[in-house]
Amino acid sequence: MLGARFADLFRRVDLVIYVCGAATVIGLLVMKFVGPPPAGFIPRIAIAVLMLALSIGSARVLPREVSSTLMTLNIALGFVLLIWYVRE
Repeated sequence: MLGARFADLFRRVDLVIYVCGAATVIGLLVMKFVGPPPAGFIPRIAIAVLMLALSIGSARVLPREVSSTLMTLNIALGFVLLIWYVRE
C-alpha cells in the first residue's frame, strides 16, 4: 500500500540523481574547454561517468542487495571528488 502511494516519488529521485550526474560531467567538460583543464581531468571525468553509470545500474537493473552496495560505492566516489575539489 505504501509503495503504491510513493512509487511516483521514488522515480523522481532517480531523475534528480541522473540530472546531477549529468551536470557534473557537463561542468567538467565546460571547465576543460573554456579554460585550462583542471588538474587530474581524466580521472575526475572517469569517476563522474562511473558514478553516473553506477546510479543508472543500481536503480534499474540489479537486485536490492547489490544495488545498496553500489550506492555505497557511489557515495564513497562522491566524497573522493569532493575532497579533490577542496584540496585545490
